Amino acid sequence: MGRSILVAVDASAASQAAALWAAHNLARPGDSLHVVAIAPPIAYAMTPAAPIASAGAVAALSLNWEQQRRAEEEQCRALLHEVVHKLPEARREELDIHRHVLPAAGGASGVAESVVEWSKQHGVDVVVVGSRGMGAMKSTLMSLVGLGSVSGYLVHHMHCPVAVCRGREQDAQPKAKRKVMVSLDDSYTSKKALEWAVNNVLGPDDELHLVCVALPIPYPIVADDAAASEVLEADEFDAATQDSIHYARETVSRAVDAAASQVDRSKIFFKALAPEGGASDVGQSVVHYAKENGVDLVVLGARGMGSWKRAIMSFVGLGSVSDFVVHHLEAPVIIVKHQ
Repeated sequence: MGRSILVAVDASAASQAAALWAAHNLARPGDSLHVVAIAPPIAYAMTPAAPIASAGAVAALSLNWEQQRRAEEEQCRALLHEVVHKLPEARREELDIHRHVLPAAGGASGVAESVVEWSKQHGVDVVVVGSRGMGAMKSTLMSLVGLGSVSGYLVHHMHCPVAVCRGREQDAQPKAKRKVMVSLDDSYTSKKALEWAVNNVLGPDDELHLVCVALPIPYPIVADDAAASEVLEADEFDAATQDSIHYARETVSRAVDAAASQVDRSKIFFKALAPEGGASDVGQSVVHYAKENGVDLVVLGARGMGSWKRAIMSFVGLGSVSDFVVHHLEAPVIIVKHQ
């Protein structure tokens, strides 16, 4: 039985490139591809108080609202037709493609809420969304008032993996041999992300890059007049750093053994990375490795930090690794959450 993949689209180039990426690089023959457009909410004009408003005025307002709603839905249907017909005919025949126009839910994040609700009701396996690249700080500020990006909302509220595409031209094209990277740690969520990547996105000719970033060790603070103590503390810091790197090597080595049962070892590349410094050093290391090695897709697990905690932590430079990677990497990123 094929998977159910939902792609949320709008008129943006990033969104439409995400739809093409999903069809070419994620969907497999027999999968159901649900291309969804959300009709924006129509502002219902407030009528005067009952003694003043005439029945005719109220009826006219209702008719105008209905006409606007139908016009928005027609635009959505035209958009869906355009997106689907950008796919080669042979690809359209391989996939079970459905088009849906959904009404936006109430509230500032109504578009994203509609996608979440529909996906849960219909058992969607993967959601794909384009991102215009809202900066990390702007995204954080907007999320505090309920106006964060659609992609950010989906990453943190979906029950299933979410792929975020930034709309690069090369991502909209099929690629026979890709570099798929999985960012690891020793958590159960990370193990499930690797398992999901191997079973759902890795092709027979793809390379699998497994990376684990060593946890940063805070440098000890010592008294200025304690030179001997400072040397001792520095030695302890170096030893702790080496222990962290060694543990990262063990983690990635176990991941290689797990993946090798399904993937040719000659196509597995792995590395333990030293942290690069700063509170967001794990995310920076992941992004730098992906850029330097021309990675086509990054998959990583997320533990599901709450929205308020995530926003507060990001202000002090301690936001989640998944948030950092999504905001700073141009290649598509898939977030796999522990269910």
